Amino acid sequence: MAPVRAAVQAVPLVATAIVMLDAATDFFPDAPLVGVITPVRLAVPAGPVATAVTAPRLATFRTRLDPAIALLLLGAVATTYVGGHPGAPLRALMTALATFYLLVGIRRAQPESWRAVALLAPAAVAAAATSAFAQVTNEVPTGFCRTGLFTDVDCDSGGPGSMIRATGTFANPNLLAAFLVLLTPIALLTAVTVAERTARVAVVSVSLVGYGAVLTRSPGRAVSRRPRACWCSAARTDSLPASAGGGCGR
Repeated sequence: MAPVRAAVQAVPLVATAIVMLDAATDFFPDAPLVGVITPVRLAVPAGPVATAVTAPRLATFRTRLDPAIALLLLGAVATTYVGGHPGAPLRALMTALATFYLLVGIRRAQPESWRAVALLAPAAVAAAATSAFAQVTNEVPTGFCRTGLFTDVDCDSGGPGSMIRATGTFANPNLLAAFLVLLTPIALLTAVTVAERTARVAVVSVSLVGYGAVLTRSPGRAVSRRPRACWCSAARTDSLPASAGGGCGR
């Protein structure tokens, strides 16, 4: 039974890896396999189910946020079905909530799992941050421009003072910033999981790249030295939100 239990315990870790890496890179297809079930939506519920098998206690998933989450879900269901709105935002919300309880369950059932999450975080941060820096250094149009400190402008008519804002692997600069602000501190946590000095330097370097990428979309930061023609990115819908923050793509 020990090998079977070990295999079941590995399922939440695999699901967590899929969620984190897909959030950063969108490497899984957004097209559903069956109905509205995408590969990520198939993986996310498998984690809590496997955790419930190995730690069948309600306390494994209970949090102080449960009442607020219940109200949020109730309001979303009412808005969708009573108000006649599309179901995609509700499905995205349910995926985000399942991801939340996936992480809660794995931390409660396997406390040492923080090391696995800390090791995954640098990979996710590096994917998003290096993509953002590539847009900066190569002056790649992203469809998002800013002039002055806080004013977003149309890239075609922004004038000589407009600045291209990096999006990285995400649909817009705000999603990139939110992802990096949330994940980069966890990536830094990896430094305490490695004993070798040069490995720690590598981890800190990746984290600094993540924080540097956040600055590519901050007010007053020019990420392009001259205005360029921009094309607009279409945000994906009905897909897993990045760091559980929304329903549009990466």
